Amino acid sequence: MKQPDYAAYARFYDYFELAGCEESEELNIFLDELFRMNSIKTVVDFACGTGAQAVGLARSGYKVTAADLSAEMLKIARKKATGLPVKFVTADMRVAELGCHDAAICIFNAIGHLTREECADFFVRARNHLNPQGVFVADILNFKAMSGKAFAQYRRMRREAIIDGLLVQHVRNCTLLKESRQLKIESLTRSQDGKNTPREIRDDWQMQLYDSDEFYTLLKSAGFSEINFFGPVGCEFDSETSDSILAICQK
Repeated sequence: MKQPDYAAYARFYDYFELAGCEESEELNIFLDELFRMNSIKTVVDFACGTGAQAVGLARSGYKVTAADLSAEMLKIARKKATGLPVKFVTADMRVAELGCHDAAICIFNAIGHLTREECADFFVRARNHLNPQGVFVADILNFKAMSGKAFAQYRRMRREAIIDGLLVQHVRNCTLLKESRQLKIESLTRSQDGKNTPREIRDDWQMQLYDSDEFYTLLKSAGFSEINFFGPVGCEFDSETSDSILAICQK
């Protein structure tokens, strides 16, 4: 399945994916509460991106190992984590070997970049990274909700920002492929420096979606003993209307 080009987009990622995103901070609060209830001390963050969760959890006192395939995304994450207990590793979550931890997370639809077969294998790998009674947290867009009204907010996005003195515009169009249960994404990022010719980054990729039944089956098959679903940032989950599925699992 085609992957996004984070090497080119990394410097703009936080501005268009995280800037003003209360959901990321709210999720960190939810994770902190969950982990304290389960006496979690160490966390591994798969596909950590620019470190939104890794850095937030480290600030809350957790020892974090964070991995991502993109060296450019990790470069930004390392700057954010200066002085914090985070170990960053350049690694593909499909094959990463990062030791055992009290908790593992894979957030912001990162598993959507995997095929169904890769996702099933990854869940087994994630479980193997956990200490006894360890906790695994992962989320994914909910296919049932995306097949209904929830898709409207994802269909088209247009944003702009001043970044390092550049006027940067980002446009993203999404198409729901119901037969394959995938989201097709096409993006254009244009940066303009004064009267110079604009620089354009065009990209397209697909993300695999799941409904709650499919997601549960994959997690159960991976050997997790307890699986609970929540909506975004820990709110009550509705299989028909919650636009994403947040899974809390125990080894």
